[in-house]
Amino acid sequence: MELTNLAVHHVRRIVNAQLHAVGMSNVVCGANGSGKTSLLESIHYLATARSFRTSRAREVITRGSDSLVVTGVLVDGSGREYRIGVEKTNSSTRLKLNGENLTVASAVARLMPVLTFNTESHLLLDGGPSNRRALIDRLLFHVEPRYLDVLKTYHRALKQRNSLLRRRAPIQQTVAFEHQLSEAASELDTWRKACVEKVNEFLDDSPLCRGIGELTLEYRRGWTEGETLLQSLEHSRPRDYDNGNTSSGPHRAELRIRIDGNTAKSIVSRGQGKLIISAIISAQAHYLGQFAAEKPILLIDDLASELDRDARQRAVDSLLATKAQCFFTAIEATDLPPELIGASRLFHVEHGVLSAA
Repeated sequence: MELTNLAVHHVRRIVNAQLHAVGMSNVVCGANGSGKTSLLESIHYLATARSFRTSRAREVITRGSDSLVVTGVLVDGSGREYRIGVEKTNSSTRLKLNGENLTVASAVARLMPVLTFNTESHLLLDGGPSNRRALIDRLLFHVEPRYLDVLKTYHRALKQRNSLLRRRAPIQQTVAFEHQLSEAASELDTWRKACVEKVNEFLDDSPLCRGIGELTLEYRRGWTEGETLLQSLEHSRPRDYDNGNTSSGPHRAELRIRIDGNTAKSIVSRGQGKLIISAIISAQAHYLGQFAAEKPILLIDDLASELDRDARQRAVDSLLATKAQCFFTAIEATDLPPELIGASRLFHVEHGVLSAA
């Protein structure tokens, strides 16, 4: 999928901006605080109806405005156009696809996969397990049609079992939900394991990884190997009653990022971390390009900082090799490799005002 036109109204400093004739590779330049990141945030809003920086709409809506509006035109591989839009207030969200009102954001999200590299991306290395589980969940949402429904089924049963544990309900009541949990967990685990294996294959083939070390994702499913979740839940039931929550299952899964067998966050610098994240995003993009209905759009914010010239070149080459549409930001165009600048549509933003460079 390719975003060909974008209109942004009242997103942080951007009061009214439009991008026309957007290319496969795009570079947005401007000083810190000028609105570069807000432009990427707007594209993310269009795709997901939410920000990648905050869950509070009032922090994103331009001061003095009641709502933000982002609209865009997508074109798929066959040339078919999709006109999409999102309007967000402090308390409501309105979505449209080709003039029709939508009730769920997932309809647009499936059309427009996005992968984001920004200041929060370091949480893949430094944050808790939920950040890395979300990586797998986002990929599988676009690849396995039933994944989201099965994940929701699992979490509904998990909520019910935890409620029964806290009330110290009779065991017979918790067992009924344990069967539901085990059935859903088996499907989730199969999908997650296959997804990580494929992403690791793309990491193995990445030239970027040759300068980092052997980069691998290690998947741990969240309960004892060699047991069904039903068996693990039975074994942990006394402890779960004492603690009032379920200690085993896909909600406890972990995705560890390793370099040459060691945990990455303990051995890498900030710059090395950006190269690792670039490699992982590239591998995700290759995975979606091969297995999802639509190729992703990559939102790459301030790649140049903390990377030397050679590292920037390698990271850009890795991202462009995915053949996905890319949006890069930089303070100056010269911060990015000249080959990228020469092949990209250039835009400049200043005080929230966007123009073609």
